[in-house]
Amino acid sequence: MKVIALSGAVDTGKSHTINIAYAFLLRDGYVQVPGNFRVLGNSNNKDFIDILEKDGKKVGFVGMGDYIIGPGQSLKSLLEELETKGCDSALCAARDIPRILAAVQAYPDHIIIQKTLSTGEENHRIVNTNDAIVMINEI
Repeated sequence: MKVIALSGAVDTGKSHTINIAYAFLLRDGYVQVPGNFRVLGNSNNKDFIDILEKDGKKVGFVGMGDYIIGPGQSLKSLLEELETKGCDSALCAARDIPRILAAVQAYPDHIIIQKTLSTGEENHRIVNTNDAIVMINEI
């Protein structure tokens, strides 16, 4: 499985960017694989795990990449879940903490994209959309 991680500090828009990428793939004809969606952590953060599919290609999503330990909570365990379910690639958020990034680097085929920082609230959507496009282009 290829892991495409968006790395950055807390509250920089990683989860929002993952949600934008998810919406773009739905727009582009991907469909939800039933039985995989669930909310992760605090629902206000819009963190989730899910799998989309198009033409036999499965793309997993993990919007919560803040935790180092915990079954079903750590980025490592969530990526393992997506791999077990046959995902060809996974888009995830990952805090810029070495032990969290190690979960991404454990996959030989991985890329870590640094989250672009917004210069102000009026630019959040633009910056997050651009980062989502960069992630999608790596699938």
